[in-house]
This record gives sequence, C-alpha cells and structure tokens, in this order.
Amino acid sequence: MKIIFFIGTLATGGKERRLVELLKYLKENTNYEILLVLRQGKINYEAFYEIGINYKILTKSYIKKDPRLPFYFLSICRRYKPNLIHTWGSMPTFVAILSSLILHIPLINSQITSAPPKESIPLGQRILNKINFAFSDIIISNSYAGIESFNPPRRKSIVIYNGIDLQRFEDLTDKDLIKEKYGIITPFAVIMVASFTKNKDYNRFIRIANIICQNRKDISFICVGGPGKDISYFELAKKIAANNPLIIFTGIISEVEALVNACDIGVLFSPYGEGISNAILEYMALSKPVIAYDSGGTREVIKNGENGFLIKEEDDEQISKIIIELIDNYKLRKKLGENGRKKIEEYFNIQKMGKEYMNIYNKFI
Repeated sequence: MKIIFFIGTLATGGKERRLVELLKYLKENTNYEILLVLRQGKINYEAFYEIGINYKILTKSYIKKDPRLPFYFLSICRRYKPNLIHTWGSMPTFVAILSSLILHIPLINSQITSAPPKESIPLGQRILNKINFAFSDIIISNSYAGIESFNPPRRKSIVIYNGIDLQRFEDLTDKDLIKEKYGIITPFAVIMVASFTKNKDYNRFIRIANIICQNRKDISFICVGGPGKDISYFELAKKIAANNPLIIFTGIISEVEALVNACDIGVLFSPYGEGISNAILEYMALSKPVIAYDSGGTREVIKNGENGFLIKEEDDEQISKIIIELIDNYKLRKKLGENGRKKIEEYFNIQKMGKEYMNIYNKFI
C-alpha cells in the first residue's frame, strides 16, 4: 500500500509530534510505502530524519493562499500513485481535495486536533471545514470534544487518541544535570510546555508564579516554548515575569522530556480548549501530576483528584494553593503521577494509536 501524508510543516506542535510518532510506528510495523509532503520545509523534529521516510516540499517559495498548490500536489500524486491520502490540517486537506477527486484516491482527514467553543470558530474556518468534511472519506479527531466542537458528519467520523512512544522517556539526562543546564537552583519546579499564543495562558501561569514566589523561594517556574506568529504574547509574558528570577524561559528546546522529568508538576492553561494535549500526555508519561483547565478533551484525560486537578472557576490564589499543596505533599504527588502513568500505558500508547490507524488504512486495500 502506498500512502501520502500531507502536513504544513514539521516545525513544532502537537499534531506534528503525533505524525512523526505515527510514521515511526508504521515504518517499524508495516510494509507501507510512505511519502510525506510538506507545505514548507521546516523540520524541527530530529527524530524524523532517523525514521528514513521519503519527503517532498510542495513548493520552495511561500505564498500565502497560493492558488497553484492543489495543482502542485496533483502532480506529486500522479507520479507517486498512492492508494490513500492522509492530511493533517485544514489547509492541506483543502489542497488535497482536487487530487482525491480527479484521481479517485480516498482522503483521510486528521484536521481536528482542538476543541474550541463552537461560537469561537470564525465563519471562514467553518466554511472551509464544511468543504473539507464533505470531500473526506474518513474524518479523524483526537478527542470526542473535538467532534462536538467541529460537528463533522458522524457517519464518517472517528476518534483516535494521541499515542505516546514510551521509549522516548527512557535513558533521559540526569535530573541534576538538566536542572543545572537550565539554571534551576531550587529543589522544586513547576513546568508549562506550550507556545506563546492566544490559546495558551502563560500570563496566568506567570501571575501564579509571582504569587507563590512572594513567600516561597524553593520553587522555580519553567516556561518551555517559543513565540507564535504574534510575538506580543511572548513579550507580555516576559514583562510580567521581569522581576522574578525564579521564572525561567527556555525557548524551544529538543530535550523537553528530560526537563519535564526534572520537574515536579506539569501545568497547561488553554482557555479555548485542547483536543488531546501532547504536553499533558508527556507530563503523565513521566509520572507528573497535572494541573489544567477543565475544557475540551482535557477532561477525557485528567480525572480530578485522580491523576491531576481540573481548573474550573478557581482564581489565581486558589490555583496557587493547589500547587503549594502538591509541592508540600510528596505522597499525593506520587500517587497522582503514578495514576497518570498507568492511564498512558493503558489508553494513550503508540501501539494502540498505530493499530487504530492501520485498521482504517486497511479498509481501503
């Protein structure tokens, strides 16, 4: 079987990480012939090169909304003659529709990776979604919350949870060495792994850090990620943190797993709703208790008081107290972390995810 996978970039992000891990699984467990097509040539996941997958860049020059893209992709499909096209993102899906129709190639659409409130989805995006859903043979969401938010046709929709390759969390750099590298001098650390964008509330994370650090000098707060397209979110976060040396900005790093492993609590504040967050899954894979908003697909992963805490209407002071309680209660931290790890092993592992994708592909043989 020949499959073309099509995504915008392999820069950073949840769906990008999920695709790289899926490609690795398929390479190791199937005889599929795979071609990856990228809209742009940004590849920040070194692990991708180790897999040995062939890839093509759709076009060397970047022109926003380039009307030639569907024809470039059609040319690739004509040469490669795939049995399936699997797209990752709303724009790659739209670009691939022409090839799917002309060459009669089934189209699998994995564009649903978030779960925002329905009313927050812009009209233009809703129209694009309807077109994409109409011409897709299978629509895959990584959460049930995503299905509710985007409302694709139920008869061709399916949920496949993100899967974690647990081998990534073995043989990590020593905790003391990694803390020394990133300037963490406190015995405890709380980490948030996310880009600085509208949908990641770093400002709240930093406000809470400032509250806690007024009385506690034994806890560092680690911000892992870089600015998004609108750099103002990053600049504002730096401004709020300016007078607190216990708030550390690492930028984009390759050793996220090792740094999370050296911390004690994982946090993710996403006010507009995640699908299934890879950051949360990685916290859990490393047995870290999680504090996250009770929104989107997060409640499909976190059970309040079992493997973390879900934030509903708590204010900054109340969240600060939750963090301090976890820091000061090792047994509770350990219990929540172990429960999270068990959940990853049972429901969110790469083997389970890979087999579910293979089941879909094999329907088209």
